[in-house]
Amino acid sequence: MDPTTGPTTAPGLPRPGRGRVVMQVRWSDVDLFGHVNNAAFLRYLDDARFTLFPRMGVDEVGAMTASLLVVVKHEIDYLAPIRFRQEPVVVEVWVPRLGRSSVDFAYEVLDGAAPGAAVALRARSRMVQLDRASHTPRAFTDEERSTFAAFPGASPDLHPW
Repeated sequence: MDPTTGPTTAPGLPRPGRGRVVMQVRWSDVDLFGHVNNAAFLRYLDDARFTLFPRMGVDEVGAMTASLLVVVKHEIDYLAPIRFRQEPVVVEVWVPRLGRSSVDFAYEVLDGAAPGAAVALRARSRMVQLDRASHTPRAFTDEERSTFAAFPGASPDLHPW
């Protein structure tokens, strides 16, 4: 991800229904073991989600809205390390489940932008929309639902405990 412009959507070949965001591996993402740290991967997931769904909790000018979309759960399978390098990684995002006031986002972090790049991480996040004033769940509007529905797909195959 370029720190001045942020992540960009990639013209690559995502699977149907998936959004695709290209990000640069930053030196600060790498830990003492020489690979991207688990916390940096969480930032990749957040950055990709907000690139594809920019109005989650903010309006078109960036002001906070009357609702909050908060993470209540992450599930992550780290499949292969990614080391610091100049080549970007790609994060694909889709929506395998849409409830009344909650939504699941699924992710794959690919080790590069080339077709057939290896999957380095597979994950799922559940988010719940809350009313800002009461902090109680608030149902999605038809407009919100249609935004999420544009990225359908199956739930990722994550390893059980």
